[in-house]
Amino acid sequence: MGKHTAPSTIRPTLWKTRNGVLLAAALITSAVAWWMIALPVATFSNIPAHNGHFALTFAHMLGGSGMTVLGGLNLYLAARKDRFPLHRRIGQGYLLFGVCGATLALIISLSPLHKAVGGPVLTNATVSLSMLASAWLCFAALGWRAARNRRFASHGEWMVRSYVLVWSFVFCRVASRVTNVGELGNGEAFIWLSWVGPMILCEILLQWPHGSVKTRS
Repeated sequence: MGKHTAPSTIRPTLWKTRNGVLLAAALITSAVAWWMIALPVATFSNIPAHNGHFALTFAHMLGGSGMTVLGGLNLYLAARKDRFPLHRRIGQGYLLFGVCGATLALIISLSPLHKAVGGPVLTNATVSLSMLASAWLCFAALGWRAARNRRFASHGEWMVRSYVLVWSFVFCRVASRVTNVGELGNGEAFIWLSWVGPMILCEILLQWPHGSVKTRS
């Protein structure tokens, strides 16, 4: 009798899988957000709008661009569960770009560099964006610690949370272009809801499986 050969497993085309669709959405929306927000900085066309602190703004743009693209790519690689060395290297890049971008966001937000002359340094928007950047740094640190301790399930959840915060910032900047959206809640609600709302939804989705019916062995 001839040897039985097991049929080879054919992996579906990347863009036809659920993870591939999510990756494509991340890349497309990254491109749109980058064109709207980062392109004027990358091409040095809005230096007068950042007079005196353009170098910080440019470095912040590089950090935000890197974390947006690398974060989406690494979530896809994590879902594949077959390219761990590449996943680790891209994750290190994501953290490096993210720490740079979030730290510079804190510096710019909490300083008078990007404020009107004579205006208040601490505003509702300043506090909200500072909390957003601080939350990302905390979530990223917790995710890194979990990976170092080989708690990979916890690591994955913290990284998802951190990437939701990245996209909360992008969503905030893009949605702010909509007419009168900033007037929601007398101008105070939108800046908070733009990232607190997605985080609540993210937490519900992450915790939902933990509360499901426990199967009997």
